[in-house]
Amino acid sequence: MQEKYTETPETMSWVDAEQSKLTLQFTLINAEQENISLMMNEHGCYLSVPTEDSEYVSTLSFLHTVKPAEAKATFQDAYLTVEVPFKDPLSNYVKVPVEKNET
Repeated sequence: MQEKYTETPETMSWVDAEQSKLTLQFTLINAEQENISLMMNEHGCYLSVPTEDSEYVSTLSFLHTVKPAEAKATFQDAYLTVEVPFKDPLSNYVKVPVEKNET
């Protein structure tokens, strides 16, 4: 029997235009919905998904607290998408200008 290997799923994250919720998207090739284990608290999340050959694992920390009880997760076409509202609207951000590198 071949030993399973652990891998980190491709992960994307973004904030909506209203800056009220965080969206996470994990690519889980060959995963089955019933094998997805997603745990979340207001500071981060842990994902574990065994497949036939491997196990996807990921741990993320959030910069802003979220409301984990209001999180919604869907799985379709190898993508696990998680939407979770922020506890408080984002604030105290400063836009950082990006300059052209002259070298």
